[in-house]
Amino acid sequence: MKDHTSKAFRITILVYTIIMVLSGLFHMVSPQTVVAQDQAIERVLGGAMLAFALGAGLAYLERAWHKVKIAVLMQVAWMILYTITLAWGILTGGLLVDAWPSTVMGAVLSILLTSLYIREVRLKR
Repeated sequence: MKDHTSKAFRITILVYTIIMVLSGLFHMVSPQTVVAQDQAIERVLGGAMLAFALGAGLAYLERAWHKVKIAVLMQVAWMILYTITLAWGILTGGLLVDAWPSTVMGAVLSILLTSLYIREVRLKR
Protein backbone atom coordinates (compact mmCIF):
# COMPACT_ATOMS: atom_id res chain seq x y z
CA MET A 1 0.00 0.00 0.00
CA LYS A 2 2.88 2.40 0.68
CA ASP A 3 3.87 2.39 -2.99
CA HIS A 4 0.31 3.01 -4.25
CA THR A 5 -1.02 6.39 -5.31
CA SER A 6 -3.43 8.17 -2.98
CA LYS A 7 -7.18 8.33 -3.56
CA ALA A 8 -7.09 12.14 -3.91
CA PHE A 9 -4.41 11.81 -6.57
CA ARG A 10 -6.36 9.17 -8.48
CA ILE A 11 -9.57 11.20 -8.43
CA THR A 12 -7.75 14.33 -9.59
CA ILE A 13 -6.01 12.49 -12.43
CA LEU A 14 -9.34 10.98 -13.51
CA VAL A 15 -11.05 14.41 -13.59
CA TYR A 16 -8.02 15.80 -15.43
CA THR A 17 -8.26 12.97 -17.99
CA ILE A 18 -11.94 13.64 -18.63
CA ILE A 19 -11.36 17.39 -19.04
CA MET A 20 -8.45 16.80 -21.43
CA VAL A 21 -10.43 14.31 -23.55
CA LEU A 22 -13.38 16.69 -23.85
CA SER A 23 -11.14 19.68 -24.61
CA GLY A 24 -9.05 17.71 -27.09
CA LEU A 25 -12.09 16.42 -28.96
CA PHE A 26 -13.63 19.89 -28.96
CA HIS A 27 -10.48 21.41 -30.48
CA MET A 28 -10.17 18.66 -33.08
CA VAL A 29 -13.80 18.33 -34.15
CA SER A 30 -14.98 21.94 -34.11
CA PRO A 31 -12.08 24.40 -34.06
CA GLN A 32 -14.24 27.07 -35.69
CA THR A 33 -16.28 27.44 -32.49
CA VAL A 34 -13.28 28.76 -30.55
CA VAL A 35 -12.86 31.55 -33.14
CA ALA A 36 -9.46 30.18 -34.05
CA GLN A 37 -7.23 32.18 -36.30
CA ASP A 38 -5.84 28.95 -37.71
CA GLN A 39 -8.01 25.84 -37.50
CA ALA A 40 -5.09 23.52 -38.28
CA ILE A 41 -3.24 24.74 -35.19
CA GLU A 42 -6.37 24.18 -33.09
CA ARG A 43 -6.54 20.60 -34.35
CA VAL A 44 -2.88 20.03 -33.49
CA LEU A 45 -3.57 21.41 -30.00
CA GLY A 46 -6.52 19.03 -29.72
CA GLY A 47 -4.30 16.11 -30.72
CA ALA A 48 -1.74 17.08 -28.08
CA MET A 49 -4.49 17.28 -25.47
CA LEU A 50 -5.72 13.82 -26.41
CA ALA A 51 -2.19 12.42 -26.19
CA PHE A 52 -1.75 13.88 -22.70
CA ALA A 53 -5.21 12.59 -21.75
CA LEU A 54 -4.09 9.11 -22.81
CA GLY A 55 -1.03 9.39 -20.57
CA ALA A 56 -3.15 10.61 -17.67
CA GLY A 57 -5.67 7.82 -18.23
CA LEU A 58 -2.92 5.22 -18.15
CA ALA A 59 -1.56 6.84 -14.97
CA TYR A 60 -5.03 6.56 -13.45
CA LEU A 61 -5.26 2.86 -14.27
CA GLU A 62 -1.86 2.07 -12.73
CA ARG A 63 -1.69 2.21 -8.93
CA ALA A 64 2.08 1.90 -8.43
CA TRP A 65 3.63 5.35 -7.93
CA HIS A 66 7.02 4.42 -9.37
CA LYS A 67 5.32 3.47 -12.66
CA VAL A 68 3.32 6.68 -13.07
CA LYS A 69 5.74 9.23 -11.64
CA ILE A 70 7.23 10.36 -14.96
CA ALA A 71 3.86 10.41 -16.73
CA VAL A 72 2.45 12.63 -14.00
CA LEU A 73 5.46 14.93 -14.17
CA MET A 74 4.77 15.32 -17.90
CA GLN A 75 1.15 16.26 -17.12
CA VAL A 76 2.38 18.88 -14.64
CA ALA A 77 4.82 20.34 -17.18
CA TRP A 78 2.15 20.37 -19.90
CA MET A 79 -0.40 22.20 -17.74
CA ILE A 80 2.12 24.79 -16.56
CA LEU A 81 3.27 25.52 -20.12
CA TYR A 82 -0.32 25.46 -21.42
CA THR A 83 -1.34 28.06 -18.83
CA ILE A 84 1.68 30.28 -19.44
CA THR A 85 1.22 30.29 -23.22
CA LEU A 86 -2.50 31.00 -22.96
CA ALA A 87 -1.95 33.90 -20.56
CA TRP A 88 0.90 35.21 -22.70
CA GLY A 89 -1.27 35.02 -25.82
CA ILE A 90 -4.11 36.91 -24.18
CA LEU A 91 -1.88 39.59 -22.67
CA THR A 92 -0.04 40.24 -25.94
CA GLY A 93 -3.24 40.33 -27.98
CA GLY A 94 -2.60 37.13 -29.91
CA LEU A 95 -5.61 35.41 -28.33
CA LEU A 96 -9.08 36.68 -27.62
CA VAL A 97 -10.07 37.57 -24.07
CA ASP A 98 -12.53 34.66 -24.30
CA ALA A 99 -9.59 32.35 -23.51
CA TRP A 100 -9.41 33.52 -19.86
CA PRO A 101 -11.68 30.71 -18.53
CA SER A 102 -9.38 28.10 -20.11
CA THR A 103 -6.37 29.90 -18.67
CA VAL A 104 -7.86 29.95 -15.18
CA MET A 105 -8.81 26.27 -15.46
CA GLY A 106 -5.26 25.51 -16.59
CA ALA A 107 -3.82 27.44 -13.65
CA VAL A 108 -6.05 25.59 -11.17
CA LEU A 109 -5.13 22.22 -12.65
CA SER A 110 -1.44 23.19 -12.72
CA ILE A 111 -1.46 24.08 -9.04
CA LEU A 112 -3.50 21.02 -8.10
CA LEU A 113 -1.36 18.56 -10.08
CA THR A 114 1.88 20.14 -8.84
CA SER A 115 0.82 20.04 -5.21
CA LEU A 116 -0.42 16.46 -5.49
CA TYR A 117 2.79 15.43 -7.24
CA ILE A 118 4.89 16.97 -4.46
CA ARG A 119 2.66 15.33 -1.85
CA GLU A 120 3.00 11.90 -3.47
CA VAL A 121 6.78 12.26 -3.67
CA ARG A 122 6.96 13.15 0.02
CA LEU A 123 4.66 10.29 1.02
CA LYS A 124 6.77 7.75 -0.88
CA ARG A 125 10.06 8.64 0.89
